[in-house]
Amino acid sequence: MAFPVRYRLVGLLATGSMINFADRVNISVAAPVMMLALGWNEAQFGLVFSAFLLGYTLLQIPGGIIADRWNTVWVVAIACFGFSLFTALTPLGAAAFGLMIALRFSVGLFESVSFPAYAVLNARWIPRYEYGRAQNISLSGSHLGQALAYPVTTWILTTFSWPMVFYFNGALGGLWMIVWLAWVTNTPAEHPKISKHELREIEDNLAPRSKATVSPLRILRNRHVLFLSLGYLCMVYGLWMVILWLPTYLVQARGFSLEAMGILGMIPTVAGALGLISGGTISDVLLRRGWSPRTARARAPALCAFLGIPSILAAAFVPWPLVSVACLALYMYFTNLGSGACWAVPVELNPKQIGAISGVMNGAGNFAGIFGPMSAGFLVVATGSWELPLVVIAAMLLVATLVYYFLVVPEPIELEEAPSA
Repeated sequence: MAFPVRYRLVGLLATGSMINFADRVNISVAAPVMMLALGWNEAQFGLVFSAFLLGYTLLQIPGGIIADRWNTVWVVAIACFGFSLFTALTPLGAAAFGLMIALRFSVGLFESVSFPAYAVLNARWIPRYEYGRAQNISLSGSHLGQALAYPVTTWILTTFSWPMVFYFNGALGGLWMIVWLAWVTNTPAEHPKISKHELREIEDNLAPRSKATVSPLRILRNRHVLFLSLGYLCMVYGLWMVILWLPTYLVQARGFSLEAMGILGMIPTVAGALGLISGGTISDVLLRRGWSPRTARARAPALCAFLGIPSILAAAFVPWPLVSVACLALYMYFTNLGSGACWAVPVELNPKQIGAISGVMNGAGNFAGIFGPMSAGFLVVATGSWELPLVVIAAMLLVATLVYYFLVVPEPIELEEAPSA
């Protein structure tokens, strides 16, 4: 039996998210070396990290709407070309701090369109009963890309130089874009390799697409979308802080060498990938077994994310470095177990506008991410300690758990304007 075409698409999306995330975290792995070479401190690098997230946030909502309405394959390709180009140009930022800020902002700007567009493509290609798993496998590449970035970036740093890190990642994105344009189509019906049986299975389980134009303000005023976005904001706050500061934390706070960091840093990120895939799969299983969408998509994931709170607190205060790494891995697993189901909520709210809703949700999460890495840098410079930033993560995750359990309701909502008489 031939491997379904839709599964190959999900695999290609997962590979794309690996490259996407490697482009955003390679600078965090290189940060200890770059800070020494450029003479910049943690507060300045916190601004560099946040510049990326500012750009990453700005196009989430319009990017989702564009992906809903335009040729999504080309939207993903243009986004990949843009963030790969500016990744390759990042070494030019050594000439001036402001230029580095602008370059990382541009990387974030192009990457912002990618994940809402992934959600749109999966909604067009994947039956509803497989959507949660497919979407989270697509996004799991983000953690796998980060995990691979640790040893690969460390090897490039020690063998060549820190600018070579960005040249390598930029070239990798260009190669993926060529494969993407050569193989992927906007809808299953357009793909020359898909069988009649698979096409019928997909089309019989998809919601109809909408041709109506939806105002971003109409989406932002909907309380279901707002609660979803608030919960995701609080959950992603800590994930971004760990993603971007983990290498520096392991070297400075826990005393690991650069080479040891390159290996140990993989452990929390692989745990995050497993949590992301497991979260979507568990949510789908609960839904298929008759549990309500609210339980499967919101309340069960909230309880999973709650387990990340003691894990991150233990990571902050245990005196043993290796145990701290293990606790960070548990935090990444449990939190991603909860956040994995978040990406399935938009398809329950309104599958016709999944790109726009996903853009609002992801934009809110990364709005918090702008301040997470930046605040961590300033807190460390002011106090000389890494404990307070990790305590803040625990507090934000508690708020996320309460919002998802009590306020997020994954029930159908109407967003399109009624036609005028």
